[in-house]
Amino acid sequence: MFALKKRALRLSIIAAGFASLPLHAAIEEVIVTASPFDKTGDTLTQPASVLTGDELRRQASATLGDALKQEPGITSASFGPGVGAPVIRGQSANRVKVMQDHLGTGDVANSSPDHANTVEPLLAERIEVLRGPAVLRYGNDAIGGVVNVIDNRIPSAPIDGIEGAGEVRYQSVNEQQAGVAFLQGGNGTWAWHVNGLALGADEMRIPGEAHHPSVHDEEEGEEEISGLVENTDMESSNYSLGGSFHYDQGFIGLAFSQADNNYGIPPGAHVHHDEHEEEHEEEEEHHEEEHGEEFIRIDMQQTRYDLKGEHRMQDSWAEKLTYRLGYTDYEHAELEGDEIGTRFINKAWEGRAELVHRTSEQMRGAVGLQYQTRDYSALGEEAFIPKSDISNAGLFALQEYTTGDWVLELGLRGEWAEVAPQGHIERDFSTLSASGAAHWHLSDASHLTFGIARAQRAPAVEELFANGPHLAEQNYIRGNENLDPETSNNFELAYHYEGPLHVQVNLFNNQISDFIYKANTGEEEDELPVYQYTQEDARFYGAEASVGLPFAGNWEVSLFGDSVRAKLDNGGDVPRITPPRVGLALAYADELWNAELRTTQVDKQRHPGEEELAVDGYTRVDLTASRNFNLGANQDLLVFLRGKNLTNEEIRNATSFLRAYAPEPGRSLELGLRFSF
Repeated sequence: MFALKKRALRLSIIAAGFASLPLHAAIEEVIVTASPFDKTGDTLTQPASVLTGDELRRQASATLGDALKQEPGITSASFGPGVGAPVIRGQSANRVKVMQDHLGTGDVANSSPDHANTVEPLLAERIEVLRGPAVLRYGNDAIGGVVNVIDNRIPSAPIDGIEGAGEVRYQSVNEQQAGVAFLQGGNGTWAWHVNGLALGADEMRIPGEAHHPSVHDEEEGEEEISGLVENTDMESSNYSLGGSFHYDQGFIGLAFSQADNNYGIPPGAHVHHDEHEEEHEEEEEHHEEEHGEEFIRIDMQQTRYDLKGEHRMQDSWAEKLTYRLGYTDYEHAELEGDEIGTRFINKAWEGRAELVHRTSEQMRGAVGLQYQTRDYSALGEEAFIPKSDISNAGLFALQEYTTGDWVLELGLRGEWAEVAPQGHIERDFSTLSASGAAHWHLSDASHLTFGIARAQRAPAVEELFANGPHLAEQNYIRGNENLDPETSNNFELAYHYEGPLHVQVNLFNNQISDFIYKANTGEEEDELPVYQYTQEDARFYGAEASVGLPFAGNWEVSLFGDSVRAKLDNGGDVPRITPPRVGLALAYADELWNAELRTTQVDKQRHPGEEELAVDGYTRVDLTASRNFNLGANQDLLVFLRGKNLTNEEIRNATSFLRAYAPEPGRSLELGLRFSF
């Protein structure tokens, strides 16, 4: 660790060399709607990150994980550039709930790491992240955290007149071109909104070869294409339209959305080694000739309908009732050349209602209910998850008490889950979660937060009943019908200070009983490595910290870092955990300029897990810069530039199943223009 800090110090010299550049913005204080009490981020009893405004425009990317990976405690589980799932404190998939305006996305991203989320960061108005258990309000899938992507498809505030924005951006590493636009208007009573996105990209360029040296195919005469990851091109589109009716005490609205996405899976993992090469030489030559036709692609479509409303009470103990209902019709085909290997279908309803009430000046609370039902299918000769009917229902209550410099919060949730698969015995689960937190204002400039939570998660359908090859993932997956619910006991301590310095420190310790994970058994079936869902008690613990020093009026230098360690009680390591990171940033912000130079050192993965590949550490240098032009008459032009991985480092993502076959992108420059009125 000492060597890591020394290297970060050397990186500060690099940053100092760019001191003449205008660089980064101060964080804008905004309301975090992930709390029912609409608090600002620094008053929450749970660590939160919010991306909005120009900062979101600079960080937004084609995938959600890529857009958030510079936030504290958050990384991305990539599966090629078409997939980037957010990882919060080492947890992802069924433990991190990705939502579109407080409802689940309705996709099957949690079923497998090659499945992309359907939410579009480029269309977001705001992205909120809660780090740590958020089960009480959002259910089983939020045991590790929440990512809430908020747009304005259903306008929640009255609009008088017409406003909108259009954006184009280009990225060099894969010739990516994207266009985004929205237009909304209203007369103070009726409001409407339309938006759209179109994105296309070619194959991704990398420094060196795609395959890690430990997995090169040693067949004589075989050469790998250098500087490129094949079959990583993608094309996507998304559009929405919605409207709302506003009255004195609230609003109600509807929206329709359509998403289409086609992306390739990096092909390196598809290479199998024949132990009898001499006997099958002709067959292998033919395989190589046809290899280009065996690339695997995901062709996805989703149609979504949403209802959203809010009613504010007057002269009553009840303050506000919010309600949402969504229906999603999701389907994707995994294409092997021209053939469909597996077709995933998910038709889902989800609804939630929440009532905020106040019994006194010091006491307020929220009660709510949530319900979801899914008709889930994985069809085809290679389907590895049985057709299942899945339902979840939850009731929750939160209570907050304020006295002097203290804010105390308690919460309780009961949830019932049912998984009914064809050809298997139905499984039912009842889970109970509770939390308590205290927020202490030490002074006007600082506060301390302490939280404890007991959260439970029922096993997901793929964890219980998967059995078969999944060629897109290039694994043979085995579920376990006897899995029990996970129980997470989490402890959180946070300190925040805003004065001559900006200081934020979060410490967490999460003891998980019956932790469910996908372990590499070291076996093979159908020439594929076998991954088995299993349970073992585990402990996740770590820290996130940042210190910022403003100077010379508009400048700030900051040091930041995060670390998570995940151990199994049997002495092993939880696989695919992000190694420690430290970094240094130099920033500048004024009314027109806003940008940042950031250097990040990621340590070697020293605890990869059983039968898993350990990857080397790396140093990453990134630059963002933007200039705002006021064109008059409420018209603005934002020009932004991003330089990513400027030193062209070979980066192999420790959280990725494909880290041995597909490194992260090489040096890339992205240029964007956004016009708003």
